Amino acid sequence: MTKPTLTEHRSPWVVFTSPADPWLASETAALRQRNGLVLRLDGREMRDPASVFRTFAQELSFLGSFGHNWDALVDCLHDWHGPGHGNQDLAILIEHADDLLKLDFLGLFVSVLAQAAWNSNLRLDGDGELDEWRQRIAQHFVFLLDHTAPVAFTEKTARGMDVAVALSDGRLLVTLTDIDWPAGDPASAPWTAGPLSFADKEILSGMTIKAIKLFRDHLGCSIHEALDILQSRSEHLHREHSNG
Repeated sequence: MTKPTLTEHRSPWVVFTSPADPWLASETAALRQRNGLVLRLDGREMRDPASVFRTFAQELSFLGSFGHNWDALVDCLHDWHGPGHGNQDLAILIEHADDLLKLDFLGLFVSVLAQAAWNSNLRLDGDGELDEWRQRIAQHFVFLLDHTAPVAFTEKTARGMDVAVALSDGRLLVTLTDIDWPAGDPASAPWTAGPLSFADKEILSGMTIKAIKLFRDHLGCSIHEALDILQSRSEHLHREHSNG
């Protein structure tokens, strides 16, 4: 699979990785060499939707008209007017992001960031048509995890609207499904779109080994990674069953 990028106009739009990942140092250096911006936000400040909106508004100096909702976040990231911007390419790093795994809206949050990046990179509108009024810029988002493996975020992230995920070199990669979000991805990319429900029957039937093999085969991950995903999906299904 093609490595993620912070300088090119292509997905993955969102990456989960470690702050010690050599890829991160290489890509941020390359972005700065092209006069791009690397901005850092603190994931520990993002405890609920209101604090997410507040953190982005403060750190990126959104205009006063920012509506503090998910649609407004997409719009402001797509058409950002922050200080020193000058239509430069942009990488937004969300540091200390481990605790975001606890958030019920994580999938929605990641989907919103991916939508903003798709708009900015491809200069396309919601219908997939060229937007003549905006400049095309590379915009990507990276969640930096201090002590949590990226794979732990796979199942919850995959519940995001129109989100597709992939695991590669220990990183979790996020894009948008091609049908509704055209022109975003190489056709050969092994993305798994939508909630990871393909092993639900096996999980609910107690066929653990078969479920692990399904996750491994569909996501191209290791058995250990598949075990982590199985645990997260099982907890989600049991919560759904209890609430139903």
